[in-house]
Amino acid sequence: MPEIHILMSLVGTIFGLIVTIITLIIRGVKLSKTRKWCEQSLQIATAVLPFICEAEKLSHFTGLEKKAYVMMRASQFAKLNKIRFNEIQVSSRIEELVELTRHVNENVKLKQEVEVNKATGNDWL
Repeated sequence: MPEIHILMSLVGTIFGLIVTIITLIIRGVKLSKTRKWCEQSLQIATAVLPFICEAEKLSHFTGLEKKAYVMMRASQFAKLNKIRFNEIQVSSRIEELVELTRHVNENVKLKQEVEVNKATGNDWL
């Protein structure tokens, strides 16, 4: 009889260890996929900025045409690097970067106007 209790205890412990190991393997695979997705998203996000700079040099294009150009270049970059391309995510990232540059440009222009006014003596503020 005591051997049965020891055997049952041993089987329960082994079963618990097997379940724990399987759970850890599944989580590891999910984390691996998430990490890969994050790395790919970061690669595309960093690649988009130079494409935006290239598009800004195209003065004879409209804003929508420039965005289409950047999307096309980002899509090509994703295909060359075998990255899954999420058009909606990249589009929103482009819009965020363009809005940021507009905000920065407005602040720079405002500072330049203030400096010019101070230099010419027209500082009415």
